[in-house]
Amino acid sequence: MSRRVHHLERWQRIPRRRDEVFAFFADASNLEAITPPFLHFRILSPLPIEMRPGARIDYALSLGGVPLMWRTRITEWEPGVIFVDEQETGPYRLWRHTHQFEEQSALERA
Repeated sequence: MSRRVHHLERWQRIPRRRDEVFAFFADASNLEAITPPFLHFRILSPLPIEMRPGARIDYALSLGGVPLMWRTRITEWEPGVIFVDEQETGPYRLWRHTHQFEEQSALERA
């Protein structure tokens, strides 16, 4: 049986310093604020969560009225540069979510 892997890549430019943007995305409590309301997303793990390799985060959400439980684990953590969360349990066979942060040069901002 062949297994298809889908890859989605999304870039977003945010007019803030890289350290500010990284801090926002690295704070798990902000996930509820940036997740569409129709998913009824909630973090079940006690907050605050110390982000580091091995940290686990439990979530609950609802898709079309179907409740889903999800657990991710931080597998890579380089403050200010990159972090990766991977699904341990949840709705997908494979979920690897890479958050990479780059400073935009002055020429690119112009």
